[in-house]
Amino acid sequence: MKKLFNLKGEIVVRIIISIILGFIFSALLSNLYKNIFYTEDKLISLANERNTSELNMIKNQLHIEDGNEEVVCENIKRLEKMTPESSFINRIFIVDNEGVVKKSNGKFKIYKFNLDKGEGTYLVVNEYKFMATNVMKLNKDRYIVYLNENNIYDDKLMFGLLIVISFMIFLIFINGRIKYINNISKDVRKIATGNLSNRVNLKYNNELTSLAKDINYMAKELENKDLTEKEFITNISHDLRTPLTTILGYSKMLEQRVYSNEEELERYVSIINKKGIYLKNMLDDFFDYTKLCSKDMELEKVKINLNEMIMQLLDGEELYFKEKHLNLNVALENDAIYTYGNSILIARAIDNLISNALKYSKENTEVEIKLQRNTVNKKEYGVFSINNVSKTKMSKDEINDLFKRLYKMDKSRKDEGSGLGLAITNEIVKVHNGFIHTKSNENKIEFSIGFVLES
Repeated sequence: MKKLFNLKGEIVVRIIISIILGFIFSALLSNLYKNIFYTEDKLISLANERNTSELNMIKNQLHIEDGNEEVVCENIKRLEKMTPESSFINRIFIVDNEGVVKKSNGKFKIYKFNLDKGEGTYLVVNEYKFMATNVMKLNKDRYIVYLNENNIYDDKLMFGLLIVISFMIFLIFINGRIKYINNISKDVRKIATGNLSNRVNLKYNNELTSLAKDINYMAKELENKDLTEKEFITNISHDLRTPLTTILGYSKMLEQRVYSNEEELERYVSIINKKGIYLKNMLDDFFDYTKLCSKDMELEKVKINLNEMIMQLLDGEELYFKEKHLNLNVALENDAIYTYGNSILIARAIDNLISNALKYSKENTEVEIKLQRNTVNKKEYGVFSINNVSKTKMSKDEINDLFKRLYKMDKSRKDEGSGLGLAITNEIVKVHNGFIHTKSNENKIEFSIGFVLES
């Protein structure tokens, strides 16, 4: 709200200043124009023109030329109801041949006029105003006197100058902002056309600054995403080339019969088969990850007993943990914990974490598995957590990188696997509106995934 007020405040202040300066400059220019072009003769001529125009209007509205005093009085009363008190009606007098006022609607307290000069207009100019005494013959016994006091001309020129000058001053005030908006637009086009390293210069301290910061943040995120995409393609190329090279190599050896006995032939075929299965699994992982990232994916959801699912996934796994010299410690709640989701995907997410712990835990350590209820942001979750001691010490950034696609702790990428296991787990949790947390303490790492409990 503060920034919004700042931007509006800037505009309002500049409009007010523009109007004030516009008024000052328009008044000065208007007076300068008057002093240059309005001579005494010109002023008298303009005063006569304006007075004559108003006089003709009064004659027509009151029907003075008919010479009927009663009609004139009725018209005056009629116009009184239609016009404000300050109108010309209050400056009309009906007088006799001697100039004595017989009827008057004005507040001038004039009781007699000098009619020695007879009919006509007697006009006096005072700077840019005029005063005129207009005497009109009504009939043989009566005259009508109309006192006209007015500006010689209206201030249309000054008003027009005020609008134009204020607008020009306002444009000058906001010219910097307009240029900045244009520069932002150009920078956005550069980013949109692929120059992701381009950044918008930061100026001012208002919404435009916030917009520029957001655009820079977006550009940075796009740049990081672009680097990740390139790294992703490089890693795919590497991970696909390795098994393909092996398969092609051993296939060539089989084609050229480069083997000494049946046993060696079977070994070559076994290697080809193993690499083919690895390649298929990796491609399946790529396909599954892409499908999970799709916003259009529809899930077939069922009621799931998480306790039962975890026990089924751990059934027979204890042997593999023993082979790796790992002690498996499982603690599940006695009461069944139910969630609602896709059973295949949730099982895969949990199994990926178990497989990850089995693969990367340090020998002669303990792997702890828990399932418990937890409340997060007033929502009940069934939380599966697995805690293990990693073979290598990892920083917080490295732990967060584990959820990136194709990330492997083995930088040489000798370790087989698509590198998508935890990334797939992360996407599965997302599509189920759950959460995934990581904690680390020295070499000890804990992964937790939460699924919303069935209400």
